[in-house]
Amino acid sequence: MNEITLTNLLDVAVCAAEAAGNHALKNKHRRSETNEDFAHDIKLVLDVECQKVAEKIISEAFSGHSILGEENAYSAGDDTYEWIIDPIDGTLNFSRGFPYWCCSIAVRRNGQVLAGCVYAPEFGALYTATIESPARLNGEPIQVSETCNLKNALVFTGLPKDFETEHEMHFGKFSRLAGDTKKLRINGAAALDICHVADGIADGFFESGIYIWDFAAGALIAERAGGRFNSFPNADGTHAVLCSNEHLIGGLLAIQNQA
Repeated sequence: MNEITLTNLLDVAVCAAEAAGNHALKNKHRRSETNEDFAHDIKLVLDVECQKVAEKIISEAFSGHSILGEENAYSAGDDTYEWIIDPIDGTLNFSRGFPYWCCSIAVRRNGQVLAGCVYAPEFGALYTATIESPARLNGEPIQVSETCNLKNALVFTGLPKDFETEHEMHFGKFSRLAGDTKKLRINGAAALDICHVADGIADGFFESGIYIWDFAAGALIAERAGGRFNSFPNADGTHAVLCSNEHLIGGLLAIQNQA
């Protein structure tokens, strides 16, 4: 391919995400095949398989591009373009048969995300965006909510896997969110949560202790839907992220910045 366009990149991202997500869906009967089991998380055989499915499609289209994935990372010689893959976001949900999970794929050039998609197979939902096009759900444009006050807001959130190490800080923010919003929900798949901010189902999202593959695609989709997205790196390589409409971002930032 002589010229790489945003359409090319998005088409490959969609193809890879759908192939990976559908591989997981087709093999749900194998969801108990476990590679590692942690105190607050799990790694499945299908996590690795689904990433390999996505990588194969990306590498066939762009053989020199690099990969940064939850299950693997490598440089193929051209680090200008890097594909960011979360093959199953919401792995624990998937392992228990709870349908709230997705495959998330983004591609960035020199650090800037250009295109991304989030595919939730069990809901038949495909979220897409490029840096120059609107966010879409199954081809139809979407936009964030117009909710103006946190007291009327539905906010999705999550707890980091190591929340015990800073118990008071995490639960202090959780308590503040619960008190200041209409309702707080923990769903267990950050990429899909962010997309639900993009399509106006949720008014905001806040979580700490997540990785770039959890939010790279969703952040672009939310921003192209008119949303605001902020991320704050932690020392361990994770991030604290906030996403909402322009009316609520200040209130969420105030909670994030509390000691």
